[in-house]
Amino acid sequence: MCDILPAWAAITDWLAAHARASHANLRPGVSVNEVRSTESELGVPLPADLLTLLTTCEGTVDASALDRDPDEYDAGLFLAQHHLLPLTGMVTVRGSEGNAEEFWGSWVPIAVADYSLAPWDGLAIDPAGRLATFHQASGEPPWRPLTAPGYGSLGEFLETLAEALTQGIGQMMAEATPGFHRGALVWGPLPGDGAPWTPAHP
Repeated sequence: MCDILPAWAAITDWLAAHARASHANLRPGVSVNEVRSTESELGVPLPADLLTLLTTCEGTVDASALDRDPDEYDAGLFLAQHHLLPLTGMVTVRGSEGNAEEFWGSWVPIAVADYSLAPWDGLAIDPAGRLATFHQASGEPPWRPLTAPGYGSLGEFLETLAEALTQGIGQMMAEATPGFHRGALVWGPLPGDGAPWTPAHP
């Protein structure tokens, strides 16, 4: 297990310096007791790396509930086109369709591509700290709903994200390019020649 805090600090420091609109979407951390209470509600233990992250930052603000320009890209999607879920979001997504234990097993969703759209797709983690993707096809997640995204753990994922943001290199750059749109980090390139988007690393 790696220490996720250096990678997380690199990500948030970069957001504060270059994409303040995205940085403003980060929620403050919660107490260990609040995480433990959510574990009891989920019936699944959360790995140490996720507990560390949640006590540092409990997800992002749900921008779908805000009155904002419809042409403005969601500033909260800084996590490689995903929102980091708060504790209540993890409970909501995991229990949204069907029998949670039957469909999810020991996996817990930690990030979604869109707060406002269900069924969701995103990233999930298990008690051993393994990270994988999920998609709730036809309103329900498939059996043990996960395929490996190429990042063995949350720590490895955050290190790869930090590398893409701060240096413009690494595995994540093969999937999308970090850039700026109205002060927010938006992964692109965006469609259309006139899209007001600038790559972070030209």
